[in-house]
Amino acid sequence: MFCCRRAHVSIRAQWLAASALIAGCTAVITASAGNMSFLANSPVAYFNPDDMELMRQTATKVLEAPDPNSKQTWSNAKTGASGLAQVRGQFTSSDGTPCKRLRIVNKAKGLESDATYTVCKSADQGWVFNADAAPPR
Repeated sequence: MFCCRRAHVSIRAQWLAASALIAGCTAVITASAGNMSFLANSPVAYFNPDDMELMRQTATKVLEAPDPNSKQTWSNAKTGASGLAQVRGQFTSSDGTPCKRLRIVNKAKGLESDATYTVCKSADQGWVFNADAAPPR
């Protein structure tokens, strides 16, 4: 039973970390836009919870994959929404933290967004946004 409970906690922790990552994508986009009207013209505005979950799962899979060029698509036949998550490079930051460049493409209702973010893996938070992270020089 202990084994199964630990696996449940680990899965829940991964889910929470990935949810934070996806929420961060939206927050970064919103902050960059300066106001909420920007989201009205983005695919994410039309995503339902299933679409968000598919996007989160896909991002998590490519970030956790050992392939440094991991890429995966997702689609929801019920809503017509789709997207892609792609690792576009990885590095270890100057403080020793593993980081990756994550490209997220989302499509819904004829709209498409395409953005690349720097994310780093925190021991206690999982993958988090870190716009300041850069490879050591």
